Amino acid sequence: MKTIINYLDDLKEKYGSDYKTAKLLKTGTGAISTIRSRSQCGDETAIKIADLLGIDRTEVLIAAAIARSEGEVKKSWETISKMSGIAASVALVGVLTLGNSSIGADLELIHSTTKSVYYVKLYRRLYTPSLDIG
Repeated sequence: MKTIINYLDDLKEKYGSDYKTAKLLKTGTGAISTIRSRSQCGDETAIKIADLLGIDRTEVLIAAAIARSEGEVKKSWETISKMSGIAASVALVGVLTLGNSSIGADLELIHSTTKSVYYVKLYRRLYTPSLDIG
């Protein structure tokens, strides 16, 4: 599981420096230093980071929420993070298995299946807390 610092490091590697990253995020280098020192950022910044990296916003938003949370809330966000990783894995396997026969229909099936897996796991987690879904 990546942290906000990992995503900042990815931006620094992609764009060359925290200074350039700050400019692209439309903030100052002081804000980048604060994010690095606190290992936290707001949701708007998380979205900008994801967009600059060209990755799913949800991934970075979850990392930001985990960094800001404590106790049971943090554990819940970590569980959500794991479940979204499982759903992504199911989707990837589906894409690789289905090939590119009728890609539009295949992608719709994958999307539907991924959502179903996610909701079943979430439902089971919420209503059977002693069950370890890992």
